Amino acid sequence: MDSKDASRTTFERSLDKIPFFTSFIAICAFIIAAIAIPDTFINKMDFIQNSLTGYLGWLTIFLSLCIVFFCAYIIFSPIGSIRIGGKDARPEFSTWRWFSISLCAGIGIGILFWGIGEPIFHLMNPPLNLNIEPASHQAAVFAISQTVLHWSVAQYCIYAICGVAFALMSFNNGYPFSIISGLSPLIPERYYSTSKYVIHSICLFSLGCAVISSMGSLIMMLTSCISHLTQVPRTFMLSFVVCALVTGIYVVSTAMGLKRGMAFMSKQCTNMFIFLLFFLFVTGPTVFILNMGTESFGYFITNFFRNSTLVSTEFLRDRWSDLWLITYMAAFFGYAPPIGLFLARLGKGRTVRQFLLMNIFAPTLFVYCWINTFGSIAIYYQWKKIVDVWNYVQTQGLESTVIAIIQYFPLDLLILTLFVVIAVFSFATLADPMTSMLATLSTKGISIADESPRYLKIIWGVTMGATSLMLVATAGLSGLRGMFSLSGALMMFITVAICVSVVKMGTDILRQERHNSTPRAGVASGNAAR
Repeated sequence: MDSKDASRTTFERSLDKIPFFTSFIAICAFIIAAIAIPDTFINKMDFIQNSLTGYLGWLTIFLSLCIVFFCAYIIFSPIGSIRIGGKDARPEFSTWRWFSISLCAGIGIGILFWGIGEPIFHLMNPPLNLNIEPASHQAAVFAISQTVLHWSVAQYCIYAICGVAFALMSFNNGYPFSIISGLSPLIPERYYSTSKYVIHSICLFSLGCAVISSMGSLIMMLTSCISHLTQVPRTFMLSFVVCALVTGIYVVSTAMGLKRGMAFMSKQCTNMFIFLLFFLFVTGPTVFILNMGTESFGYFITNFFRNSTLVSTEFLRDRWSDLWLITYMAAFFGYAPPIGLFLARLGKGRTVRQFLLMNIFAPTLFVYCWINTFGSIAIYYQWKKIVDVWNYVQTQGLESTVIAIIQYFPLDLLILTLFVVIAVFSFATLADPMTSMLATLSTKGISIADESPRYLKIIWGVTMGATSLMLVATAGLSGLRGMFSLSGALMMFITVAICVSVVKMGTDILRQERHNSTPRAGVASGNAAR
């Protein structure tokens, strides 16, 4: 019996030492270098990022669009009718709970941090190759629709298709709950162990960098908001308190497990998201938001393919695509397999088609409503000269932009306080599953029904919080861009391989069903060797 067959009949959890120590040491080494020699480190990381965007940027954009087409193909193909977990499987989560967990797991603080600032950037600095006049009406429509494009369809297609692969292999075929399982149909037996160590090490490294970057952005935004609310200066001690609070929340949540910690937090976070969105929509320039949303939606639909492939070919000195579209797609690829691994746990009892529709279109609709509301308000304030949002971004920093907007609303201090709470819990609902996935990838012989070891969750959670704080206090986060771009490029190729794997395993499952041989759901899976 080879190790692939054995993996479906034995189960024994233990620390996967090679991926864990390789990635942990690599992250620590990069952080130490960033702190010890910040200027040199940042220059090297900028060189890596510029090289990757310059030489592979076109490929990143092209593959992300291909995955959008691929997801559409799977939705309408016979593979879409496969039920995750087998024909008799039943869902473990209600539709609303499934939506709230999936939504919060993929958002983090992205649209909180960029929902106001990014539309203003695109309004004042649209890409040169579109010949749009800055601050014009056309620039405003482009700004809203392009920000929505950056944060919606392609991102969730990349995450969801990875989730399909892991769900089918773990629930339907009884393989261990790991990223290498999603690639099992493509890997020859003799290369399996080596491939597992390499791929899991890359995923751990990439995910660790991503969480560190996100938490650093959160610390900067929260300290700015808290300083405005309390008049307390933005000092290291304030950053330390914020970091300790946030780290404590998501570490406790992830230690409680998916059905207790994450399920509770995501539900509360989604409710707060909806309340804040509704409040600003009603008390803000409602008619302007509706008009801008309608026009931006039409622009989004009619220009989706054109604006999904923006690269600077004619105006080579315009780095708009490098700084925005290419960077986003690389970041989403960096998150893709780990987030897909987490989403897979929620899919039992649903068809592949339902899984893709929920994880692509439901969050896309929410992102559209959120960015259109916040972005339209920012543009309205800029045009009406209520506040110079663009100048505020340049002088106070992007993390302070939300203050420029909310301070002109009724109950501004209360709403800004709510925004701070939402930011904390929103990040926690991203960090919770990602910490869990870091622990899962550090464990061999774990099934999809099991939680990863609690001590590993705590180790990874505390490490991510501590390193984020050190970087914010010393070298800053700019050096992580190259590190994240590098890991994102590596994960991009893994994601493409996962897409191929989906077709192969989907075809195999359909063949089994046609021969009245239902794939074994819920088989006790795991293998100490895998």
